[in-house]
Amino acid sequence: MGMSKNNKKLVFILIFAAFLTVLYLALTRDKYSANGFVGKWNSSKLETPLYLYDNGEWEIKTERGTVLQYGVWEYKNKKIIWSFKRGTQVDHDVNSVLLSTPQEFQLLESDRTITTFRRIE
Repeated sequence: MGMSKNNKKLVFILIFAAFLTVLYLALTRDKYSANGFVGKWNSSKLETPLYLYDNGEWEIKTERGTVLQYGVWEYKNKKIIWSFKRGTQVDHDVNSVLLSTPQEFQLLESDRTITTFRRIE
């Protein structure tokens, strides 16, 4: 005895729904991780290197080691959240990650410009 026509339709619908679920999860999965951003970077907007540390701190410092600016960073929901002190206030800058490879990443700035970072080390 084979399956009835209605059972075959139900099996097809269930398999197709499972396929769509897997496809959706694959397309919406965050393919980047915070570890991929750790390192020393040149920025298209900075004269001096940016250092992103695995403990969540960041620094902009000269080759001589003078720290020009520092704060903390976090990668969350496909965005990098920068936190830094400005006077007595703690400010936050949230930038969407547009691209990330082992050697380069791009962020969409709040003014809608794109900043490109290239790995130095």
